[in-house]
Amino acid sequence: MIPFGNKSETKNFSDPAARNAFVQGTPDGQTLLQNELTVNRSEQLLLQERIRLMQGFVNDLPASDPQYSMLRIAVQMDLVELDELRARELLLQKKLGEL
Repeated sequence: MIPFGNKSETKNFSDPAARNAFVQGTPDGQTLLQNELTVNRSEQLLLQERIRLMQGFVNDLPASDPQYSMLRIAVQMDLVELDELRARELLLQKKLGEL
């Protein structure tokens, strides 16, 4: 039984050659923007799930626990990052609309 279906190999974009191959393999600017928008939305979903899980964990901790304040700060930082991703999404949508 394959639990997650047939998943293609994830590219390592920390490798400059992989990044260049991805950009060079993209036929035009609009496709590149669309790909970036897809990645942005995926990052938003992952971040929202992490925030949800951490908030649930924080709610189970007593406020006197040393990890409580650290997790609260981590959630706030994730919310800031989520806002930045949403702002970038709007910018990408605007750029796509102009093309």
